[in-house]
Amino acid sequence: MILPLPRVIGISALLLLLTASPLRAQPAPKLGSLSREWIQRGTTVEILLNGENLSDLQQILFSGDPGLSATNVPSAPPATTTSSVRVESTGGGITRAEPAAPQADARRLVLKVTATGDASLNPREVRVITAHGVSNPLNLNVGQWPEIARRETNTLFTQAQFVELPAILSGAVSAAAQTNFFRFKAVADQEYVFEVDASRRGSPLDSSLAVLDLQGRELVRNEDALGLDSLLFFTPPAEGEFILALRDFRYRGGGDYSYRITAGPVPYVESFFPFGAQRGKSARLVLEGHNLEGTTQLTLQIDLRAPRSQEIRVQTSRGHSNLLPFEVSDLPEAAEAEPNNSVTNAQAVTLPVVINGRIGTERDIDRFRFKSMSDQKVVCELAAARFGSKLDALLILADARGAMLQQNDDASGADARIEFDAKKDTEYLVAVRDLTDRGGDRFGYRLSLRPPSAAAAAGFTARFLSDTPRVNRDGSTRLRCEVTRTGGFDGPVRFVAEGLPAGVQVESLTLPNTPHSGLMILSASREAATGSFPFRLLATGVIGGKNVTVTAEPLSEDRPVRQAFVTVLEPVPFTLAATTLSLGLEQNEAGSVEVVAHRREGFTGDIKLVAEGFSAGREGLGKHFNGGETTLKGTELIGRIPLTARLESEAGTRTIVVRGESTWEGRPVTTYSRPVPVSVAQYPLLLSSTLPRLSLTILPSGSASAAGEAETKIRVERRAGFNGVVDLSLEGLPAGLKSELGPIPADQSEVSLKLNATDKAAIGTNFNFTVVGTVLFNERRYKTRTGQIALSISLPEAAELATNALAAPSAAVGTR
Repeated sequence: MILPLPRVIGISALLLLLTASPLRAQPAPKLGSLSREWIQRGTTVEILLNGENLSDLQQILFSGDPGLSATNVPSAPPATTTSSVRVESTGGGITRAEPAAPQADARRLVLKVTATGDASLNPREVRVITAHGVSNPLNLNVGQWPEIARRETNTLFTQAQFVELPAILSGAVSAAAQTNFFRFKAVADQEYVFEVDASRRGSPLDSSLAVLDLQGRELVRNEDALGLDSLLFFTPPAEGEFILALRDFRYRGGGDYSYRITAGPVPYVESFFPFGAQRGKSARLVLEGHNLEGTTQLTLQIDLRAPRSQEIRVQTSRGHSNLLPFEVSDLPEAAEAEPNNSVTNAQAVTLPVVINGRIGTERDIDRFRFKSMSDQKVVCELAAARFGSKLDALLILADARGAMLQQNDDASGADARIEFDAKKDTEYLVAVRDLTDRGGDRFGYRLSLRPPSAAAAAGFTARFLSDTPRVNRDGSTRLRCEVTRTGGFDGPVRFVAEGLPAGVQVESLTLPNTPHSGLMILSASREAATGSFPFRLLATGVIGGKNVTVTAEPLSEDRPVRQAFVTVLEPVPFTLAATTLSLGLEQNEAGSVEVVAHRREGFTGDIKLVAEGFSAGREGLGKHFNGGETTLKGTELIGRIPLTARLESEAGTRTIVVRGESTWEGRPVTTYSRPVPVSVAQYPLLLSSTLPRLSLTILPSGSASAAGEAETKIRVERRAGFNGVVDLSLEGLPAGLKSELGPIPADQSEVSLKLNATDKAAIGTNFNFTVVGTVLFNERRYKTRTGQIALSISLPEAAELATNALAAPSAAVGTR
């Protein structure tokens, strides 16, 4: 169904987004920024979207929870003057030209966005769809309090900006030594919360926040409660007006010193415990904070499908609290129990386990005793600071008698981690304490003791990019699919597409254990409907004998997004077919991929052919191959793309595709071939020198000085099962040098190269030579070289002085 402007939809509806007009290969829309990133529940605001190629708007989309809608605010037409004046010509054919109709601004859109009163506080993604595709998404956040922008005049105490609380105060300390003042009315004995969000969102502001009375006396101040961000709590001594003052701690400022202050009698959780729980279990959460209506405990039920890492918040009649990081684990959990301060009363636990504990008092030490049931690696990982704990952890590993084996501090921020090789049936102790011997209820931690593979249950995650592919009728495009396996899972994963429109096909892609990525091809038939459509990819693997299917996460410029869209465009004037079914190369070997172009009648434009793909990471083809491009001129139909596997290229089989680029009717057009498997086998040896630069001195006959000799090791890296003899020779060695170099024997890795300079050697500092290795392997002869070895040859110091002395008189005569 088509939703005409100015109405919009949320992605939850997953409606087909079709266009009636033909879609040509114009640039896709791109969003750069929003004029505001927050909207309050129950309000309507105007938001300016800046970007590129934003004309021909067809749809405005919000991905995520429902509750947001928008309409497009058309740009006002430029003012025009009407005139009845006309032009007549004696010969005819000359008239007054009417002004052209104004064109839509392709770089900006103005939206009127509405948030319902019950819209969730979760962020949304906003995109636009034009006749040429789907834009990238930008985040739009929903808040519960009014958003109040700072006025430029609030830099004087006497001109403090009056605000009604609760509210979000936003602005920037826009100049050095500037203070922003806000005046507010407060009720006696009511707790007011003021939290600065600046440094945590990337602002350079190091905030200093204070509450003053109307005479300018400071009542409370805070710096660095939350990293470099301020947090203070204020209970007025009496009802009245007060001043909130914000500045940079170092008196800096600028347009990018931005901030948001949550201000008012709002709920706020200062600390909670524990920081996580086991999946499928319940947990009792202890809270401490402000405006929580007397609530100090909550019982949480953890669903079996709950994500591993997320955030939770408390809701009261005053609104929602701040977000709290919370971890869900697949491992058994245990609670730390006192007394466990000494070696003799260390708390016994069984691997694997996650321990929820607190360093409850000053100089408290929590000790735990465990035994490894096999020879294995064990990870002791402590998380505290990431949950807002005050604990600066010191983690100590000891033997059963308490003798220290390892200790760690600040492996990740203030959190600690130890990984070690445990022995079967051997007892170990792990101890936790604060680095400065502090303690209290806010010094909580989560300590996991586990093998590395037990960090998560066996499984996998899947991703793909791009999130907005564009495909032409009768053409193809590609998606890059990636798998990350966890918990020891090493099986194949199969990708399939779901929700594609009629006429768009995709071939399923199966990724074995290696490589972890591959290319999936999307193709559109000549009859496929043009427009933009939401779709998704599903990835399936077999774990424990059962099929496990996950939804692959789309990526927009490496950032996960909620939804992917495919745009179907009109045909391009050519298609590509790779006639090379597969290509096998050795490292350092050249080959080619043959491609046939099918041109539409009358199309004679040049077609640039570029090979894409082949990498376990996301590097381009050029990291592993030389070549990879060619051009079909005029009416040429067949092209061969040269590819030479570099000596250091990845071994194994990957797929590549060929991208065809041309220009048609003044517009750039692109299409792709089907994938071609490319296999690279390892070259059986690599040679290197341990020293890249050598120096020699020409000595008199009979001299025994070591300066007359240079020596380096020539090493071989044996690969692909090769272990035979390597014959060595020198290439480019300057005349007048004697060398001593034998072959590298079978199963050995190096030999010495020794050089001596005779009196016939030339003096200089810019000589270079290489060592060439030749082997016979699998009935083939292979040759490889070291990198160039630099060489300098000089005279002894005394000989140089004598040469200079003899040359000096001649030079003197020449100057008279």
